[in-house]
Order: sequence, then C-alpha cells, then structure tokens
Amino acid sequence: LSSMDRTTIEQLDNWSSSGEFLSSDVFKMYALRLFYASSFGRIDEDVIITLHDDFKIWLGAFMSLTTKRIPGTAIDDGMKARDRLLNTMDKLIDDFIRENPEESERAQTTVIGRLIYGKDKDNNRMLTRDEVKDNVLLLIFAGHDTTKASIESLLYHLSQNSDAMEALVDEVSTLSEPLKPDELKNKCPVLNACMFESLRMDPPVLGGFRKAVNGLDHKGYSFDKGTVFNYSILMATTDESLYKNHDKFNMRRFLPKDHYLYDADEDSGIDPVQGRTNYPVFGGGTHVCLGKAFAQLELRVLAARMMKHYKVEVRNPKKVYFPVNGWNIEFKLTTRKAM
Repeated sequence: LSSMDRTTIEQLDNWSSSGEFLSSDVFKMYALRLFYASSFGRIDEDVIITLHDDFKIWLGAFMSLTTKRIPGTAIDDGMKARDRLLNTMDKLIDDFIRENPEESERAQTTVIGRLIYGKDKDNNRMLTRDEVKDNVLLLIFAGHDTTKASIESLLYHLSQNSDAMEALVDEVSTLSEPLKPDELKNKCPVLNACMFESLRMDPPVLGGFRKAVNGLDHKGYSFDKGTVFNYSILMATTDESLYKNHDKFNMRRFLPKDHYLYDADEDSGIDPVQGRTNYPVFGGGTHVCLGKAFAQLELRVLAARMMKHYKVEVRNPKKVYFPVNGWNIEFKLTTRKAM
C-alpha cells in the first residue's frame, strides 16, 4: 500500500500541475507503474516505457486478421514485441535475484519475489523461469487495460451523479494519514459502494470461460468432461430481477444497513465481495481473478486520494466495448487541499 500510495500521490501531482484536461490514456501508464512498484519494490522509468511500448504492439496483434507470422503484419510485429517483453523480464528477474536473496524483505513482500522464490508443500520451487515470466506477463496484461477502464468508468459515473460524488468527498476527507488498507476496505462504505456499482454498470471484461473437469448433468442437460462453458458477466450484472433499474447508477445498492444514506428500497441484497453468480465481475471460485484484491486496492487508493485532495472535472465521455468495456474520458484536476 505504501508503494502504491506514493506512486499515486506523484501521479496526481503531475496530472494536476498541467492545469489542462488530460486523456484518460494516462491511466495505462499509471497502472503499469503501480504494478511495477508493487512487483519489484521500485520504479525504473526506462523499463516502464519499454514495457508500455511493447505491450501496446503486442495487444495490437490480438486484432490481427491472420495468425500466420507474415513479415510486416500485426501478428508478426506483436510476436516480436512479446519476445522483447520476455527478454526484458529475464533481465528484471536476474537483477532481482542478484539484489534480493531469498531471505530478504523484498523477496518475501513483492509479487516477483513470491513468484521466484515460492515453494510448494514439499519445499520445491513452484515455478520454472519460463512460468515466472509468463505469469508476470499475464498479470500485467490482465491488469493493464482493465485497470484503465475501471478508473475511467468510476470517474464517469461519479461525474454523472453529484450526490454520490459529494458523499464520497465527505467520506474520504476524514481518512487518517497514512492510508491504511483496513480503513479503506472496511470503513469507507461510500467509496466501496461507488466502486462496486461502477464495476457492475461497466464490468471491464464482459464474460469468461470455464471447463468441466468431470461430466455433469444440469437441468435435464448432460455435458461431457472437457466441455467449455461461457458465462456472461454483463447479463448477470444487468439482471433486472437482482438489480432494479439496472441501467441507472445507484451506489445505495451496496451500502451497509447502518449507513445514514441506506435505503431499504434500493438495497440489492447482493454481496459483491463474495460475487459468484450474481456479481461475477472478477469471476469466482478457485479460478477467481488473481488480481482482484490488487485491482480493488488500486481503485480505492486512487479514488480516496483524488477526491480528498482535488476537484475533478470530466468531459467528452465515449463508450467503448473493445478491447475492454468502459468509458474513455478527459479529466482535469484542481487542487483542493495540500497533501
């Protein structure tokens, strides 16, 4: 949290100092900085820029019309970028091992340290070098655009709902310093309700997949082992039987009963923390999103810091569906109080 908070304060100061409206594309680099700082315990701007540039090329390959590596095509450029990403990861891992032996604090408290030095119940290394690199790429890939989309959507919905914005500003103004994870998670009901409702309205990922590990029967249908199922996150979070007036942002759906803004008529009765079938924004079960807690902490820290210290203006919202679902916006920050 301290690393994430420090990075957030620096970014907010940088964005506000321009005095102009900025594209929400800046949230991509912000997400990458947060992951890098939390993974390696420090920030190397040159490496972050390299990762960002190669990730942009790699992601572009996902929209290629062919999977054949023909020179000059998006898929060929994307695979070359992926090779460079893996080479960058190799260097980062080598540097980390050299600077942080297994018993060091960073080895025990950073993402990359746990991946490199993690052991199973028999005291064997859990991951090979290639598996470590693939997992780091997966974590960055999964959190890069989805974090950007989540931030954009939250700011958009707050800008369209002044009551929620005012309640959130009032709440975070009372937060103690330094920020504490338990306080953000358990003592900021408006912050959490706004986050959960924004993710419900615009889940960054619209669906997911699961594979049957055994044959099964369900409602008169039989499915063989290995059957792949698709589930729709968007259909679940817009189910009118669960979420009345589902197309309207209403953070009161997720407020605790003892909150002064609680309205029994607006209560969804859904626990977004547990999620599962009625709120599968991060999936569920044993294959729940690995970055769920990290992503929610990112949103909590940014929203708390931004609303506590800045007035936020939003303009030119544009709905997007690919590669992730959400709102592209332009935003401007004006200092409210010094940090």
